[in-house]
Amino acid sequence: MNIPKLTPELLTLARNISSKCTRCLACQIRCAFLKEHGTPGELAERLLASGIGLARAYECSLCGLCQAVCPLGLPLPDFFLAMRRAALKGGRGSLTPYRSILNYEAVGASALFRLFRLPDGGHTVLFPGCAFPGAHPDTALALYRHLRASDPALGLVLGCCFKPSHDLGRQKFFEKRFGALRANLLARGVRTVLTACPNCFKIFDQYGDGLAVRSVFESLAENPPIGLPRLHGTAIVHTPCPLRFEKKVQDDLLGLARESGLDVEKTRQDGSLAPCCGAGGAVSALRADYAENWTGDIKTRAQGRIVLTSCAGCVQTLAQSTRAIHLLDLIFFPQAALRGTLARPKGLGSYLHRLLFKWKFWSPRNRPSLRTRG
Repeated sequence: MNIPKLTPELLTLARNISSKCTRCLACQIRCAFLKEHGTPGELAERLLASGIGLARAYECSLCGLCQAVCPLGLPLPDFFLAMRRAALKGGRGSLTPYRSILNYEAVGASALFRLFRLPDGGHTVLFPGCAFPGAHPDTALALYRHLRASDPALGLVLGCCFKPSHDLGRQKFFEKRFGALRANLLARGVRTVLTACPNCFKIFDQYGDGLAVRSVFESLAENPPIGLPRLHGTAIVHTPCPLRFEKKVQDDLLGLARESGLDVEKTRQDGSLAPCCGAGGAVSALRADYAENWTGDIKTRAQGRIVLTSCAGCVQTLAQSTRAIHLLDLIFFPQAALRGTLARPKGLGSYLHRLLFKWKFWSPRNRPSLRTRG
């Protein structure tokens, strides 16, 4: 048998998980992927014995719920990500099913959509991410204006954090492209990045050496918009997977949701125990049934209540089966968000609105007070 050579990273993780996993089933009963393929300990054991199953990690959403419920807190998402990396490196994984998401990433990082704007004396930038400005254009503009009102030196950077490539196991590509973005920010004097996207938050937090990262929700919790109407209704908060272990951000999200006036109810799947929305790890490209299972879990949890979340991807996925609202929409346009009358561009329309958002700051006529450097 031609047993593939495991990378040192994967070998270390597999040995650790194989020996320490108690096969208690705490993670398996919550995950369609693990229900079908076995406990992490069993997967690691088979991998060490035969090298079989590397590409199977592409059926995992990398959501981290398994680690959250593991009594030992084993680094299970790291294990499955290392499997993806090893599969690609060893020629046992294919990126063909992910062409659309990789094209989306490439567009977001291209010169057509990329923008660096940093006023003189500024050391902090808003990095809204790829999806948010296109899918929630009015809110993205309102957010930047609100943040800049309290920090006139706040800059704006439009680009991609390359999380799709990261999660698909394109390790060298990710390190090169995100490394260049990080170096560019540091060279321009940036020291703090405010993220509107939870995926960008996680990437900058994990790899932005030399850059401090904050969620915009931390800033809004300190300086919320005032004078907005109070709302009525019941809701739950869905925590996006990248924020699963970010208790401070979770508390800020919950506080802002309750400030709206909505009756935000707690469930047993809040915070670190929230299931994946179904879009994590691009798993739907291979196993749409898994993705639908996870989305269905949230629909059941919602029980007809509004689902508030801080991720544009979660909103897009969950809106197909529940009444999902982006928390930033609710903060800046509460009544329109509740009525569902805010513009929510999709497909090519979202690309157009991303360009329009960039133009508002690229055009000298529209940014008289935004001087640039670098």
